[in-house]
Amino acid sequence: PIEKLGPTPNRRGTSVAFTPDPEIFGPELHFKPARLYKLARSKAYLFGGVEIRWKCAPELITDDTPAEAVFQFPGGLADHLKEQIGDRECATANFFSGSQDFPGEQQGRVEWAVAWPLWSDGSYSWYCNTIPTPDGGTHEAGLRAALVRGIRAFGELVGQKRAKDITADDVMVGCELMLSVFIREPQFQSQTKDRLTSPEAATMVERAVRDHFDHFLSDNMDRGKALLGYVVERMDERLRRKQER
Repeated sequence: PIEKLGPTPNRRGTSVAFTPDPEIFGPELHFKPARLYKLARSKAYLFGGVEIRWKCAPELITDDTPAEAVFQFPGGLADHLKEQIGDRECATANFFSGSQDFPGEQQGRVEWAVAWPLWSDGSYSWYCNTIPTPDGGTHEAGLRAALVRGIRAFGELVGQKRAKDITADDVMVGCELMLSVFIREPQFQSQTKDRLTSPEAATMVERAVRDHFDHFLSDNMDRGKALLGYVVERMDERLRRKQER
C-alpha cells in the first residue's frame, strides 16, 4: 500500500494504486518484487537520463532484491551494456552504440548498443516503445541487415575477398546487444507482444544503424579490421561445422 511508503520529497504528478481482483486472480496472488524491480530498472535505461526511484516494503521481499534503489543511466542502452559486459575482453575496445531520431511523417527513434565479447553465448534485448519483444521481429531484421551489409562493405574496402560470404549470424552469434525503437502505432504478432511485425521498423532501423556502423568501422581502421577478423573466424567455424556434418 502507498501509505507504507511514506512521503516522498518533491513528489509531483499522480499517484496510482491498484490491487488484483481476488475473485479473478484468487486470494493468494502476490506481486513479485524482483520482477517489478527489473521492469523499473529497464525503463530507466530505455529513457536515458530519467531518474526512477524504487522502494518496496521489506517484508514483501524474499530474495536479494533491494528495498530501495535509484536508477539513472545518462548514456541509455550503452551505459547498461557497459555494466553488463564488465571487465570482459571484447573484439573491439569500444562498443558500437548510438541513436537516431526520425522527424516528420515517419517520426520515430532508434537506439542501439552492441559489443562482441571474445567468450560469450550471446545476449539479445529487443524493445519497441519500451515493451520487451523477446522474439525480435522487424526491428531485429533491420539491425541484422545493417550489420551484415556494413561488415561486407568494409571487407571489400580493405581487400578481404572472403567478406562477401559473411552472414548475419556470423556477425551476431556471441554478441551482446540491445535495441530499442519508438514508432507510431506498432503492430505485434500476438497479444503478448513478443514479436514486432511493423514493416516500417525494419527500414528505419537499417537506415539508422548502417550509416553509423560504416563510420564505426572506417573511422578507426584497426578497430574495423579487428572486428572483421573476429567475424571471419566465426564464419570459418560455421563452414567447418557444415563440412563436418
